[in-house]
Amino acid sequence: MPTQMEVEYWRRRYQRMNSERFVAANIMALVTHTVTQPLDTVKIRSQMLQEGKTFIGLGMQRGWYPFQILEEMNQAKGGLARYYSSIDAFLLRTVSYTTARIWAFGYFYDKVNKDPRRMARFDYFLGAGVAGGAVAGIVTNPVEIVFNRMQVDELYPERARRNYKHFLDGFYRTMEEGALMRGSVAGALKLGLLCSSMAGIFDLCKENSYYFFGPHWINRLWSTVIACLCGTLVSMPFDHIRTRLHTMRPLPNGVMPYTGTLDCLYKILRYECNPKFGSNPQSIFAGLEAYFLRLFLICYVSQFLLDYYHSNSHVQEFWQPARFNYQTGIDYDIHDPYTDAFNKKLVSSYVGGGGMQAAQVNGKDGFVII
Repeated sequence: MPTQMEVEYWRRRYQRMNSERFVAANIMALVTHTVTQPLDTVKIRSQMLQEGKTFIGLGMQRGWYPFQILEEMNQAKGGLARYYSSIDAFLLRTVSYTTARIWAFGYFYDKVNKDPRRMARFDYFLGAGVAGGAVAGIVTNPVEIVFNRMQVDELYPERARRNYKHFLDGFYRTMEEGALMRGSVAGALKLGLLCSSMAGIFDLCKENSYYFFGPHWINRLWSTVIACLCGTLVSMPFDHIRTRLHTMRPLPNGVMPYTGTLDCLYKILRYECNPKFGSNPQSIFAGLEAYFLRLFLICYVSQFLLDYYHSNSHVQEFWQPARFNYQTGIDYDIHDPYTDAFNKKLVSSYVGGGGMQAAQVNGKDGFVII
């Protein structure tokens, strides 16, 4: 019979970060981020080229229309390497971001959801997403600022470029500048809103659409689209602000153009989104198409990678809703509080050895797990 300590171990093992989750999550992140990294570069450059401009009409501004940026980068030659800026910085950014986000979310989610066999309430889920995303945004800011600067360096004149040789060079020079944590508040808000908005909306859409479409592949597709759209709309303004704070340079008088997150937001809304200057609020969403498309591809492809991992992993997760297969891939049975792995473990360890009596302490007491 498992002791209470063993039960608690299995409960917490798969709610928080562990070695298995670390490896699986980062492998999936490296696959999806490698494929979608060109879109991230396009988004960052679209945001930079929008700075100081007004927005007039759909797709008319070079700084807003991301696919024109993609076309210009292709015409400039240089191959795929120009989209990744620096391989070491790209790998470090992907691993640090993935690890920090999952670790922080898992930590706070474990605090609000004591029983892993159940899903947390929507408001608890929301709170864990905000807290986890905010912590991840702050922790990974030193890596993000160096990588963002490397991505936009080609936009500057030759003499104005930072020319970081590699990530460590950029990290050291940024540290000397005293700017490692610049933009961390905007980054925390961006990731907090992103993590908290998408998961709950995805579950809500998928659960309700099941009653209309049944076990159909359209459930996963349209739920992912809606979740990514909501995540894009609520997080992109702060992503735009973070990009500007990361890449800003002193003005001719030696003063920085922005003093912080609120000052940057005020100036964007006041000068670039004001109809009085022939603009509109869409200016703050520069690069929206690339941002949304990248987010959707990462989320959608990751779900199929997770299906493959679950269906081929020999160590299945205990104390989570049971998984079952249907047309959209692997889904969860919220009515069965135990996984098939736990049931198999129970049967093989405590029943298979000595019949039903083996599941009891002395053959008389009942087998109870609290």
